[in-house]
Amino acid sequence: MWPRPFDPRRAAMKAVAAARGAVGEELRSATLYGSAVSGEFHPAHSDVNVAFVFSRLGASELSALTRAHRAWTRSRVVRPLLISEETLRRSLDSFPLEYLLIRERRETLYGEDLFGPLTLDRDALRLEVERVLRAQELGLGGTYVAFAGTRGGARRWAAAASTSIAASASGLLYLAGEAIPARRRELAERCAARFGVDGGAFARLLTLRERSRKERVDAIELLDSAQRILNRLLEIAERMSAPSPKP
Repeated sequence: MWPRPFDPRRAAMKAVAAARGAVGEELRSATLYGSAVSGEFHPAHSDVNVAFVFSRLGASELSALTRAHRAWTRSRVVRPLLISEETLRRSLDSFPLEYLLIRERRETLYGEDLFGPLTLDRDALRLEVERVLRAQELGLGGTYVAFAGTRGGARRWAAAASTSIAASASGLLYLAGEAIPARRRELAERCAARFGVDGGAFARLLTLRERSRKERVDAIELLDSAQRILNRLLEIAERMSAPSPKP
């Protein structure tokens, strides 16, 4: 059990200090993103998401950063994004969805804001959104079979699946010209209004972690609603790829 109260920003700053202590001026920027910025951080299960950008990130820098790992773990920065400036520039067309989500909801903790000025290619973004949704479509059944029958498995399965689905839904809203909502309930509402998904079912899927563990979870109903939401979002993503009719 993590200690409470837990301040994710203070924890993130400790993680940044550890990185600076390990590599010094090679650290160019540190950015807090995710639930700690959106206001949905939950002390019981949320991680602290920090993107570290370095001027160089080779074997010597990575070796030095092993000294920061213990401080990162204590600060709940368990999956930090470690990237060089050059890789960031060269991967904009490969990971536009990830960079979009950081750009739209971020707090610069150290150095220069390298995510705010990013320009992302719409075609590359649409393609990644569809690819993420397809990966969920292909993997949904297998992960459900593996986890749903175990104790608490339906919740774990839904929590993992909802993260990717929420990211893709956010990308679709952005492509449709809408602002990305900060909170998951708002995301479900906007997708219902814009794309015609079942807003209630989507909200239940996205907020399952917030509900009491004593509350019964109908795994089959959850799977059925997740599949229907995925199918609808995929229809929207595919429609966005079709060329506009000539006048």
